[in-house]
Amino acid sequence: MDKVETMYVEYFHERLEEIGEKWTKRLQILVDEKEATDTAVLKVPELKKEIILFCSDFVKQMIFQKSNTRDVQEWAGRIVEIFSSHTFSLQQSVASLTYLRQILWDVMVEFSSEQEHLEASRLAGWGSYMNKSFDLLLHKVTVYTNQLNEEQIAAQQTKITELSVPIIPIAEDIGVLPLIGTIDTYRASLIQRKGIERSSELQLSYLVIDLSGVPIMDTMVANEIFQLIKMLELSGVESILTGIRPEIAQTAVQLGIDFTNVNTYAHLHQALRAILPSS
Repeated sequence: MDKVETMYVEYFHERLEEIGEKWTKRLQILVDEKEATDTAVLKVPELKKEIILFCSDFVKQMIFQKSNTRDVQEWAGRIVEIFSSHTFSLQQSVASLTYLRQILWDVMVEFSSEQEHLEASRLAGWGSYMNKSFDLLLHKVTVYTNQLNEEQIAAQQTKITELSVPIIPIAEDIGVLPLIGTIDTYRASLIQRKGIERSSELQLSYLVIDLSGVPIMDTMVANEIFQLIKMLELSGVESILTGIRPEIAQTAVQLGIDFTNVNTYAHLHQALRAILPSS
């Protein structure tokens, strides 16, 4: 490293805290303008310290031309974790990083203005390197943010779906599984799996499956319900069906599914009236 490059490194070293503070203030503006939903995150000292440390590490390696693809991937992962945990959207993350690029460019220009004999080509080279690093960082941040969003959506969907198979214990050994809405292939499979698991966990002797909220039942769903009843029977749990609509009964008959050995009732309260005295 020649004399000019050494001075360049020292110049940024002296301003790392200032760079971090400027960037933090910009992030706080996003919060104050309610562009981010967590309304006080950047006032937390620990978070401000975390952002400044990230910025310092990023600047030291990127500006001083030591970064590589692996470094940028690590930085992107860290900044996505920081931003996502404080409800910054992808748009807000990109905007804040674009502002950080501007801060660093301004510092670079300030340094060049103090150097009478700094070649324009050298400044252009530093600027080009910085832009390449930022372009890669922004690309990785976009990729990681989208991946994280997809994972969160999938996790939320799984949670919502699992909540759509609620087994409600109403007595020591009696549970009710109220099914509401359309049942697709995935949900039908989930009903079967969760029905067995929860009945075992709750140590049920009776499981009342209420179908009054199911508007339509196709071949696959009817068969899944039948299989659930058979598996519960093998587990020592007696199944009771309530709220069977005429069209659902018709589907079962057409499939040849034999519900003759299964107790059925028109309404849930009738089933409960029949089994509660014996529990």
